[in-house]
Amino acid sequence: MNRALFLLVLLTSLLLTNHSYSQGRLGVFIGGGTMWYSGDIQENPWPHPTSIRWTANAGLHWQITRRWGLQLNYTAGELFASDQFALSPGKRKRDFRFQTFIHEIGLRGTFDILPNDRWRVLPYITAGVAALNFEPKRDGVPLRQFATEGKSYSNWTLSIPTGLGVKWQINCRWALKGELLYHWTITDHLDDVSGAYTADTGNHDRDFYSDPGGVSPPREMRGNPKWKDGMFDINVGVIFFFTGCGRGKKGGLIEDCEQLYKDVDMEKLMDQYKQ
Repeated sequence: MNRALFLLVLLTSLLLTNHSYSQGRLGVFIGGGTMWYSGDIQENPWPHPTSIRWTANAGLHWQITRRWGLQLNYTAGELFASDQFALSPGKRKRDFRFQTFIHEIGLRGTFDILPNDRWRVLPYITAGVAALNFEPKRDGVPLRQFATEGKSYSNWTLSIPTGLGVKWQINCRWALKGELLYHWTITDHLDDVSGAYTADTGNHDRDFYSDPGGVSPPREMRGNPKWKDGMFDINVGVIFFFTGCGRGKKGGLIEDCEQLYKDVDMEKLMDQYKQ
């Protein structure tokens, strides 16, 4: 028992602390994971397993100080939801469903809760702002063209990704990361569902996609316009730092050793020590 406890403490210390490695300054990252939608068609707090889809991301990471960083981030993914997973018989009869690919590009700040020159495992907070592109479809048919609630809307919106992450600093060059994010948006149309049903227009396609279950007269609500749509994102990835690596530090930033000592006459310095 004592030996097992000792090995556990030793392993934890090796993972968490390492004074010989520091984080680089500028690097690239790539990752992937799962994504799911939050909105009018998602009845339950937890998504149905079938509605959990893929996501991928890539970008640049600039470590400004020992704790503050900035990321240029591109995220792609798929969102899907369907009333067939609803608990309510009325919602199952309503028969809404949608699918969309999303593309998001923006800037995020990161704050390492622990200083990166003393700890190898670094939890961090991240938040930012981004442009988000989407195009809701049902069975491959784009829904925006039908103005299913009598209104047109843009397929671009503002996104505010926020969340928590953790980095494992393998060495100065390489790190692994994992993140749990929620992407807030200012649109209620990721799913093409927001406001009230409208009267039939005589256009078969438009009337079907507006009310596929044939369940509600005009002025009853299809969705809740007070709550905007969003999406959850869980991803893991790898970071490679190609500048800023070195064991010297200056002013809270990691310096390149060759750059730090470029003006020093090393032979003269060594002669002084010999004397």
